[in-house]
Amino acid sequence: MTGVSLLRELAARDIDALLLERRHLAAGASGRNAGFLLEGTAANYAAAVRQHGRAVAREVWAFTAENHARLAEALAGAAGHRRLGAYTLAASAEEELELEAAASLMQEDGFPAEYRAGRLLNPRDGELDPAAAVDALAQGGQVIEGCEVTSLGAGGVETSRGDLQAATVVLATNAYTPQLLAAAPIRPVRAQMLATAPAGELLVDRPTYSDWGYRYWRQLADGRLLLGGFRNLAPEEEVGYVEEPSDRIQNHLERHRQAMGVEAPVTHRWAGIMGFTPDSLPLVGPVPGRSGLFVCGGYTGHGLGFAFNAARRLVGLLLDGQEPPSWMAAARLAWRTPG
Repeated sequence: MTGVSLLRELAARDIDALLLERRHLAAGASGRNAGFLLEGTAANYAAAVRQHGRAVAREVWAFTAENHARLAEALAGAAGHRRLGAYTLAASAEEELELEAAASLMQEDGFPAEYRAGRLLNPRDGELDPAAAVDALAQGGQVIEGCEVTSLGAGGVETSRGDLQAATVVLATNAYTPQLLAAAPIRPVRAQMLATAPAGELLVDRPTYSDWGYRYWRQLADGRLLLGGFRNLAPEEEVGYVEEPSDRIQNHLERHRQAMGVEAPVTHRWAGIMGFTPDSLPLVGPVPGRSGLFVCGGYTGHGLGFAFNAARRLVGLLLDGQEPPSWMAAARLAWRTPG
């Protein structure tokens, strides 16, 4: 999502740009996620206020609201985009109190939210087909698929197809950034999902998050149900670059499907690798100590909510000198020294 968003924004400014894909468009988490287009971070608003302070939390939510509006405008109805709102459903008494507090804070800060009986509704949230969205944004751009970047050189990159010279290189690689730059403060975390055949009834009318964001599901327009999450039940196994689903997490998803009363059979199971930062906020800007090298990623499970606008802000920095918000500046975090 980040790469095609950058490509689109740069093309609009008449800048010659090339996107290199190791495999193909949307091969990573961009095409392997649940298609939730949400405001905010993975945490609820009350938790974000505690972690980042109220001013930053307010800025982050406003940034992601802008991201949704701009992405929806760019897609113009493509990729199955719908904006019917999304639920956050309490899975415990503690989470219920937290969601009630989150709704109150959101309303005070000007964000629409409705709380009732353990369920928070954000009416501005949406959903889409993530792979189709990537394809739509890539139209007309220069993309080379099957071209792996093997090394970052001075003034360009080395690839599986030869060396390429470039005045500016952007790592739009999210979880995979440390494979090219070991110092990057991004941790790869696996997310797992399953999909069913079309169900004969409406099971859920909006995308739903639950259990502090560790469970999520939505029903597509054709009746298929997507279920994901449960990585908190095997945290030691869900870190790294293995993209295949595991029996342990899939068994939890299967039990959740049964608990929902879904009789439609499972047709697909898959996993994608997300990029997490230490403070759960993106990295956008120049890589410290590396001239001409920039990063745009580290969305901590909410790439659809951040990437399009993050790419726009990075282009604003590259071409106009407009600094992105300090809470997403790449230099705010310590970059590891390779040992």
